[in-house]
Amino acid sequence: MLIILGLILISLIVIVGGDRGVVSLIALVGNLLLLSFAIWLMAAGVPVLFVTVGAGIVISCITLFYQNGTNVKTWSAFISVAITMLVLFFVIYVVIWSTEAGGLNEIQSVGDDILYYNMDLNISMRNVMVSVILLSTLGAILDMALTVTTSVYEVKNHKSKMKFTELVESGMKIGREVIGTTVNTLLFAYLGESLLLFTYLKMQNYSLELLLNSKILFQNFVSMIFGAIACVMVMPIAAVLMAKMLAVK
Repeated sequence: MLIILGLILISLIVIVGGDRGVVSLIALVGNLLLLSFAIWLMAAGVPVLFVTVGAGIVISCITLFYQNGTNVKTWSAFISVAITMLVLFFVIYVVIWSTEAGGLNEIQSVGDDILYYNMDLNISMRNVMVSVILLSTLGAILDMALTVTTSVYEVKNHKSKMKFTELVESGMKIGREVIGTTVNTLLFAYLGESLLLFTYLKMQNYSLELLLNSKILFQNFVSMIFGAIACVMVMPIAAVLMAKMLAVK
């Protein structure tokens, strides 16, 4: 069934997307192979955060430069993403280490299957959690950054006499229009994935207080929150950088 669904997806991408769809499909396969290689490196003992940073840079290059070409729009988006992720890296690191959110949550640690696995992995589970949040945040922030830079670029092309501040405000306006749908996408992706989990917790009579203080809720919810924060942060950075580059150009 997975093969059939995959073939349907590939066919639709090629038919509807045309040449750009094929390029997007190649980029998607490349990112999946890269993530698989990153997991293998982590399992082989390479520092998790080092692998995460390297994988994030390569994924950003594939997504921006390979799919959309090397131009002022993609360079502005890339630099904006790099600045935002650098700032968020330290915030995410502090939050995960202070809350001890890494490792197995309450549901995973009580499963019968846990008895049959060797848990001596010699890998920092906190660093793995930081890696998961960074990589899950990357997709949304790349999309938002490119949306803002592209909009500013198109506005400049149609109204070449616009000033720097007007271009920045134009990019921010576009960002405000799409930020709501982006946050909703992150929220419903989380809720859809966790629907069965919430049903299980309800059947086990988890109290609201226990649920709000549980590691499982924090682990599942923190990625969505940081993804939304990253999308909001990258908007002004991308708008200012794009306007600045166009002004220099």
